[in-house]
Amino acid sequence: MNEPIIEVRDLVKRYGKVAVVDGVNFDVPASTTFGLLGPNGAGKTTIVKMLTGLAKPSAGRVRMFSHDIAKRPNAIKQRFGHVYAAMAFFPELNGQENLAFFGRFYGLTKQRLRERIEETLRFVNLWDERKKPVGAYSSGMKQRLGIAKALVHEPDLLLFDEATNGVDVEGTDDIRKLMFDLRIQGKTTVVTSHRLDEIELLCDDIAILDEGKIVRQGSPQAIREGLRGVLFKYVVSRSTPIQEEWSHVAATVRYIGTASVVLSSEDVLGDLIAQFGADDIEAVEPTFEEACLWILQHPEMNGVPVGSAETG
Repeated sequence: MNEPIIEVRDLVKRYGKVAVVDGVNFDVPASTTFGLLGPNGAGKTTIVKMLTGLAKPSAGRVRMFSHDIAKRPNAIKQRFGHVYAAMAFFPELNGQENLAFFGRFYGLTKQRLRERIEETLRFVNLWDERKKPVGAYSSGMKQRLGIAKALVHEPDLLLFDEATNGVDVEGTDDIRKLMFDLRIQGKTTVVTSHRLDEIELLCDDIAILDEGKIVRQGSPQAIREGLRGVLFKYVVSRSTPIQEEWSHVAATVRYIGTASVVLSSEDVLGDLIAQFGADDIEAVEPTFEEACLWILQHPEMNGVPVGSAETG
């Protein structure tokens, strides 16, 4: 088996006495998309900063391409591209000029740089806008230019850190399509987001972070299946919302216009049937979003990650 592109072991980052990343372990195999999911402040961006060498770990280690990033940072930085929220460009320069400026830092020949600028601008659908000043670009166009910037030196690894933050719906869709295309091309990618739908669509393997720790890890399917016997979901088809007093068991109930959705940590099918009759009740699988929110809202159930082997 080939070595992972990224190996993270016992990673810790403290600011003063506060650990914002606390004992994190994960691997990212080649040609996979790995997601870091969690609420704001969970430690996602801090982990990416340590992966890119922008922050030094307080403890633990990061290996990329079989090298310790603390020992060979410059060699490793040549092999990845970084896309983050609100990427910075020279607003008075056009898209082509911006890529030419940043591309020079990677040691490409003038001819190869010209070729890569055209290739990447065409890939992100900005070739026709290459002469327009970047200050006139929309937020979505700037983020697509950021993807071109991250790709211009033909990296082996891409890091997307909240790349769709602040981008409108249409721009977000454009960026996701590009990320899908990169996945099809076999690029190895790390994606951080608090957007559950985004992570589920894009990632092969996901680590859910809460307060600097990984509380669950696995594929979206494995995370859902890991809650079998722990999280139960029912749809009660009634034209009016049901009241939460129907059972002695604490449960979450939400009305969706034509039915009530019940989420519970216990099997309450018998209680629901007794109250509302069997014909209007259906037991269904929780969605990935519901599973993740349940995990984050019930920290008492978080221990050894479900759905993946522990890393050593």
